[in-house]
Amino acid sequence: MNAVDGTGRHFLRYGKTKNGARLALIVAMIAALLAGLSGCSLIGDALQQKTTPQENLDYQRTTALKFKSRWPNVEEITFTREGAIDGSGEWTTNAIVTIDGKEYQEILGPWATGGQPLPTPPTSFVSTPVTVNYSDGTSEVLE
Repeated sequence: MNAVDGTGRHFLRYGKTKNGARLALIVAMIAALLAGLSGCSLIGDALQQKTTPQENLDYQRTTALKFKSRWPNVEEITFTREGAIDGSGEWTTNAIVTIDGKEYQEILGPWATGGQPLPTPPTSFVSTPVTVNYSDGTSEVLE
């Protein structure tokens, strides 16, 4: 509610109470957001479904084949850790992908690709063999 003081200036009656309530609401919202974010990071690993070493290798090989079909000029894929199935049900892992001599840090899965921006795949390119280095230290060349 607006009021006028003795000098003719308008001021908001109960302004301190409304500002105080607004500040308290903002602080509460920020605290809730921080609590939610930190809670996710504290229990995130516990919520991820673990896979066996053989399942990881199978997922990594499938992921490499699918990636190669989208980027036929990929030269090397190095999986840097075992993967896991996240809360959405998708298996992903970290990898270093070499395309045309340049390395890219990526998060790869059979149906997902994320990370550094990749070059546009060539429209006409004869697929070449790709070296795949698995997270267990083994490697193979995929034709």
